[in-house]
Amino acid sequence: MTQQEVLRLPVSYVARSPLVLLALCGLVFATRIMISKAALNEGMQPFQLALVANVGAGMVLLPLLAASGQGIPRERSHILLYLVLGIVSFTVPTVLGYYIVDRVGPAYTSTVYSLSPLLTMSFAAGLGIERMYLRRFAGILIGLAGMAALVQQQISEIDFSQTVWVLLGIIVPACAAAGNIIRTAYWPKGSSALAFSCGILLSSSLMVALVAPFFEAPSSWVFFDRDVLFWIGCMVATSASSYLLNFRLQEIGGPVFFSQLGYWGTGFGVVLAALLFNDVLTTLSVAGLAAIIAGGVLANRKRA
Repeated sequence: MTQQEVLRLPVSYVARSPLVLLALCGLVFATRIMISKAALNEGMQPFQLALVANVGAGMVLLPLLAASGQGIPRERSHILLYLVLGIVSFTVPTVLGYYIVDRVGPAYTSTVYSLSPLLTMSFAAGLGIERMYLRRFAGILIGLAGMAALVQQQISEIDFSQTVWVLLGIIVPACAAAGNIIRTAYWPKGSSALAFSCGILLSSSLMVALVAPFFEAPSSWVFFDRDVLFWIGCMVATSASSYLLNFRLQEIGGPVFFSQLGYWGTGFGVVLAALLFNDVLTTLSVAGLAAIIAGGVLANRKRA
């Protein structure tokens, strides 16, 4: 074995290991949340941040796609797929989340999102995309219990008197689950994770650009500030990594396993908050983290 082949072994292992990829995706997910909060604190606005992240990630990934000799699938069915995913996976949950945060509180959005794996598993089983076998079902439930332990303090902050908006909030994880299923069922034949993610990046960027003026005034967006530019750079780098890793994870892990990303992202968020901001890890938080990891390991096991 040559030295070059030895150096490629860790990369090859990561690219083929769903569990390792899930952990990496969760870490990037949590890092993006931290960066988003910092960027918002510096004066950026939510839709501005989303547009910058998507366009910037595209500027990073599209040259890589061209250098690899690949292209974005551009048949009519593929373009329709990108538009549908842009609406289902981004536009509807983002716009709806904007209103839910305002009326019910920010804690509800992160809490209700934890239903995504259960909904994904139900959709996948109902449509015959993945079988709902016992080990995976148990893993998802254990992960859900871990997630509940992590967000138990946030639950007390939810304004349940806003009944209509609480019920509408179920649409957010339903959209996430539907997007997971659609990406798996209609993955462009022969396309890599890089090519497919670039296609979705273009569609989501278009959706953000169309929706943003209804919620924010683009003329008030701040760009040319040293701190803002720093966080934009960080956001672009993590967004490009997130798209590439997430699509690779779904490609090899399937929609149900991929749907645990929210669990792992929340878990890493708790750990990063403890490391960076001296937040205290309670016994319940540690138990929740252990449950999320155990659930991921169990859900990754192949059916005998």
